[in-house]
Amino acid sequence: MKKSKVKKPQKILCYIDFAKSSAYVVEYAHKLACLLEAELFVLHTVTDIRSAAGFYVPHINTDKLEEEVVKAAKDKMYAICSQVGDECVDARHRLVTRGVPIEAINKVIKEKEIDLLVVGHEVSTGALKSFKGDQAEKFMKNPTIPFLVLPV
Repeated sequence: MKKSKVKKPQKILCYIDFAKSSAYVVEYAHKLACLLEAELFVLHTVTDIRSAAGFYVPHINTDKLEEEVVKAAKDKMYAICSQVGDECVDARHRLVTRGVPIEAINKVIKEKEIDLLVVGHEVSTGALKSFKGDQAEKFMKNPTIPFLVLPV
């Protein structure tokens, strides 16, 4: 990330993992986007089933299974965004992709020219205690843009 003049974010990406706190994270990102008059994108990634299914379960039609998983994820994304408000996230700004979350986040940042990333982080006791293995920590190791980590 280049450390230069601070600029107002025009596009915000909110990454959710469908945890119980996802609606809170989307609501926070939506309010922030409204305050900054920025576009809000919400992203979720689903596991790439083909990579595991070919080796472990070769008899299952992975294409059909992946379609069902992606459709279920889109339905869940709609439900979470609806909890926040019907107008909160435009349908074309609700993104569901396959693959590794960090790779998907970086791809969307590049393609959509995102200025700020918002992610939630489970905190049990103490600030950032359980960051090991968390998506926020993985992004923090090599950030390309500023990010906001919400304790949930």
